[in-house]
Amino acid sequence: MINTQNAQDCKSSCYLDILIMLLKRGNYQQPGFEPTCGQTDTSEIAVFIRLFRPYNTCWTELTEGSSLISEEICLAVVKALNGRVSTYTTQTHLDTPEGPKTTKQDVANALAEGPLIRPLLARYDLADLEAAIRWLQLGEYISRTQWGLAGLWVHVLTEKGVAAANSGAFTGDERKLLYQDSPYQVFLAHQFRGKDASLTTEVVDNVLVPAGYTVVDGRADGLEQFRTAILSKIRSSRFFLCLLSQRSRLDTGLFASSVWLYQEVGAAVALSRRPLLLVEEGIDSHYAGELQKVYEYVPFTRADFAVSFSSIAGRFDADLQRHHIPLPPR
Repeated sequence: MINTQNAQDCKSSCYLDILIMLLKRGNYQQPGFEPTCGQTDTSEIAVFIRLFRPYNTCWTELTEGSSLISEEICLAVVKALNGRVSTYTTQTHLDTPEGPKTTKQDVANALAEGPLIRPLLARYDLADLEAAIRWLQLGEYISRTQWGLAGLWVHVLTEKGVAAANSGAFTGDERKLLYQDSPYQVFLAHQFRGKDASLTTEVVDNVLVPAGYTVVDGRADGLEQFRTAILSKIRSSRFFLCLLSQRSRLDTGLFASSVWLYQEVGAAVALSRRPLLLVEEGIDSHYAGELQKVYEYVPFTRADFAVSFSSIAGRFDADLQRHHIPLPPR
């Protein structure tokens, strides 16, 4: 059995190592664990789940509050600069009989940092605005004009920036650079068996695809595919959805789900994804309760799963809107 104390001491840096060892050996022979033999015992799943519960903080604190690159915010910045004029005024010949001479220099499509950022603070976080401006600088959408070595300066749109402001969009290749993951891709963890076909069909064909989302899953053969293809799919997907359906009947008469699904949830957490769980009625709370305490979940039954699943796309839409990402085309 697992040494629970050592398990609780495990940190997030070794989550993926644990997953790979589970698949490689079929048990929990990881440093800090007491070895077991043969197939993974479902009685150990609850401890496995607790390995992936965040420590000393709530999960929302791990995913919220950090800066992000938002297409909406980047467009808001270039539009704020477009058509504006900044004027730099200097006075010379202050001590001459003729008196001071005033000169003015106009810079088109330009604003100082204060006039640019302050009006946008009503809609966006300061950290997100600064991240957007940095992205636009690196992409040569905006530059900087400065007077003197340590004088006043302004943000200025380049020709590329003016084009983006006028069109209200970035080109396809540029949009790919805005996101480290695919904003409309969902990784669906589920059991590959006929009994669950109606569940997966409802989620994919009737809920997500009509809402503009693409769906990938964990179809892969062997350890190497798990280490590469599956982890790559989770990493490239903004959303992680897990269908926790019944698998193994317990002595209590209730059920545990597939250990593969718990492993995929663990991989998603290690890759900083925030799982949304679809939990079938009858799953023993010992094997789902720990997950439900931390992550969003939707309970369902075989009789009314279509009604329960209807809220999934709306939850994903809300996340996109909260992070100022345009909704998928529909």
